[in-house]
Amino acid sequence: MGSPINNLLQEDVQLSHFTLEQLHEAIYWVDQNGRIIHVNQQACTLSGYNREELTSMYVFDLTSTVNRDNWAERWGKLKSLKNYTIETVHRHKSGYDYTVESSNSFIELNGKEFLCAVVKDIRRRKTEEELLKTISEATANLTGMDYFRELTRFITSTLNVRYAIVTECANEEKTRVRTLSYVDHQELKENIEYDLSGTPCEIVMKGKDYFCADGLMKIFPKEKGIKSYVAVPIVSPASGEVLGHIAALDEVPMTGEQNQTSILRIFANRAGAEMDRLEALKKLEALNKELKINLKESEERYRDLFEQAPIAYVHEGIDSKFISANRAALRILGVKPEEVASMYGKNLVPNTPDAQKRLKEAFDSVGRGTDTSGVVLELRRKDNGQPIWIQWWSNPDRGGKFTRTMFIDITDKVMMEREQARLQAQNQYLREEIKLAHNFEEIISTSKNFGKVLQQIEQVAATDATVLVLGESGTGKELIARAIHNISNRSRRPLVKVNCATLPANLIESELFGHERGAFTGAMERKIGRFELADGGTIFLDEIGELPVELQAKLLRVLQEGEFERLGNPKTMKVNVRVIAATNRNLEQAIQKKEFREDLYYRLNVFPIICPPLRERKEDIPLLVKHFCQKHEGKIGKKINNVSPAVMKVLMEYNWPGNIRELENIIERALILSKGDTLEYGDWLPMPKEDDIKTSSDKLLPLEEMERQHIIAALEKTNWKVSGEKGAAKILGLNPTTLEARMKKMGIAREK
Repeated sequence: MGSPINNLLQEDVQLSHFTLEQLHEAIYWVDQNGRIIHVNQQACTLSGYNREELTSMYVFDLTSTVNRDNWAERWGKLKSLKNYTIETVHRHKSGYDYTVESSNSFIELNGKEFLCAVVKDIRRRKTEEELLKTISEATANLTGMDYFRELTRFITSTLNVRYAIVTECANEEKTRVRTLSYVDHQELKENIEYDLSGTPCEIVMKGKDYFCADGLMKIFPKEKGIKSYVAVPIVSPASGEVLGHIAALDEVPMTGEQNQTSILRIFANRAGAEMDRLEALKKLEALNKELKINLKESEERYRDLFEQAPIAYVHEGIDSKFISANRAALRILGVKPEEVASMYGKNLVPNTPDAQKRLKEAFDSVGRGTDTSGVVLELRRKDNGQPIWIQWWSNPDRGGKFTRTMFIDITDKVMMEREQARLQAQNQYLREEIKLAHNFEEIISTSKNFGKVLQQIEQVAATDATVLVLGESGTGKELIARAIHNISNRSRRPLVKVNCATLPANLIESELFGHERGAFTGAMERKIGRFELADGGTIFLDEIGELPVELQAKLLRVLQEGEFERLGNPKTMKVNVRVIAATNRNLEQAIQKKEFREDLYYRLNVFPIICPPLRERKEDIPLLVKHFCQKHEGKIGKKINNVSPAVMKVLMEYNWPGNIRELENIIERALILSKGDTLEYGDWLPMPKEDDIKTSSDKLLPLEEMERQHIIAALEKTNWKVSGEKGAAKILGLNPTTLEARMKKMGIAREK
């Protein structure tokens, strides 16, 4: 028998050897030359070689990552570091490669140097990592039923099984389940509901994982044709309650590598969270439904739109480069999934001053690391360029490199607000029009000459033809335009008036076609133009002969195509407008002087109406005098019952170069000066002079020359005073700015 010390040493050696042989890891002892000098049984099992074969081999025979040329360098590294761990590939005796993790330690014993390597087989771990990565990437951006469907598809493909299901409890007792997704060979099947009793699912629904590699039918006879099964429960993260389960099953046996319960548990956790989210959404929808009852009708409409519209989420860089985007975002923005990686959100913003300003303010806020709260942005869809408006929230991460963005589509709301603004502007315009003093409350005439005009009005009103009203100033051209509109099919829509002579040249385009905010200096707000206000109705372009030549082409386009662009906005707008134009100029002469486009003239002159001057319809003067007395007696506070014959004789003999407007002004002045209820003879009566304009057949003058002489006569009568109560503009019935424009155009100036 040996000594007690020797016995203890021998026992210690036996225990160490036993432990080494029982390890699940392979142990390799290697000398300084790379020769394998000792291994345990697991090394033989893992490599396929027996102990004698391995101890006659070198490290270079097991792996190609080291060789005799770089061995000395590797040994030096080990000696310096003492120990390190690497992933490498070993070659099995049968010829296939397998991945291992090798923890290498440098050991110096009795003056000799050794390497002790503890080698783990990590093939299963690598398989699990690859499986987790594949399924995660495929389902990362999916939610709800989309997530469950794609999850089951990828379980069948990655585990190489025929069937996969995701279920939820179908009753409170949890004795039945229904499938949320059921896949057979990658194909979605109709969902089913079944009893748990007598199935392996019953075990899983009690909160336990279950794996059967083969012989499932023997254990559960109800599972006809199914040999293998692996499943995990789906548990609610909020309550800990079992909600359902994920299972993969097949008609053939499974291998140990197909037992991926650890991976399935990861996706079961997400499925539980998704079920909780869907349940929370149901409760939220129920609460929102109760709130909607107390809202006004218009608010209900917007609330419905908001609640039914899915929320869009985008993960993007501070430079707006997309990192990921959910389906709602892709649908709203018109972006395809494959376009996300190269997508910059700011490229969807149109190049208009207002849109670019909003974008800059929003991204300045993000750049400062502060949240944006409901910023409204105008965008263009990626697929078709159509405009959309979104309400945008963005929350940058603490590092300042990324931002989480959420937005909703408010295009319908914006368009309705714009329509409301248009209607408000139209309403404001019409209110202002009502305040204006028109020549007549109605057309008053018994003249045969004017009867022809009324007949023309009736003929053209029923059509949408463009009308050109010609006549001297003060003959009632606007009244004719109103009459055409009022008996037309467009009478329920507005008649919008534009006086081309009274607007400054630099504002006419903005007045006609509108402008965007920031389109030019001083454009503080968006303005809706007169053509847009008149959409569906009629626009009356008075003094069309004064329209600048550079705008005549745009007007021609509207007449021909019904389309134009607002200043500062490249988007083409289409309108349905009937055009009535009027002028006292000779447009044919203006064409010869290159002051008016010939093509525009022909487009306007579809149906000309010539408004006769008052001197050619003098039989209407008594009716008009009575009408103007009644019109102004309330304002002046005096009632006129009679007109003396002498007064009427003068009025009938006067040639009325200022036409009806001049007559109205004189009658208003007569009401002020008359003391009783009779218009008496007085200084207010117009007194023709010897050199007054002749209109008899022996001396006919061109219309424009007659107007020029008449303006000069009025100016001389007022000592060349243009504005004011005693100015020429008052006598002629014109706005002072219109008279000044006429004087400039005709070259009328006071001699010095």
